[in-house]
Amino acid sequence: MKLENFHAVAELIKERDYLTGLLIRMGSETKLTIKTPMQSNQDLRPDLVERMLPEMKLVIEQAIACTGEKLAALGVTTEKDAA
Repeated sequence: MKLENFHAVAELIKERDYLTGLLIRMGSETKLTIKTPMQSNQDLRPDLVERMLPEMKLVIEQAIACTGEKLAALGVTTEKDAA
């Protein structure tokens, strides 16, 4: 990794960590809720959220893979490179 890419690498690592955490939370929670400002404790359409969940997980997994590719393009291939 080149020194001029340090900031970009740090941002990509934060993005990857956030997406990974989101995927873990989606897999561990029994019910995913999308909160609105007016209804802070329940979904407008929980049935839609439940149906969308598998596709949402796939999109997040693809975003994680894309982040990994961007890191590799910047020369980061291991966690040691990112440190």
